[in-house]
Amino acid sequence: MNEYYGDNIRWFVGRIISGQDPDEAGRFQVRIYGIHSEEVENKYLPWAETMLPTTEGGVSGVGKIPQLKNSALVFGFFFLNLLILYRLLVL
Repeated sequence: MNEYYGDNIRWFVGRIISGQDPDEAGRFQVRIYGIHSEEVENKYLPWAETMLPTTEGGVSGVGKIPQLKNSALVFGFFFLNLLILYRLLVL
């Protein structure tokens, strides 16, 4: 089965904790409601990639850079793979 086929997708709602991606890949750290309680320290929260509108280039300096502020409410998807869990924020 193709790893990008839609059978293993779940959605989530969360809050942005940080946009200071240590890998400088444009990801955002997010606290996901129902999964990460307030007791979970920020350093353990996951990083999520963003999905840009079709009006933006989304590669190598073409288009705009997502600039979500801390505490912004976000909606996203989990893409479950056999080896890894991808997180994608919808802007």
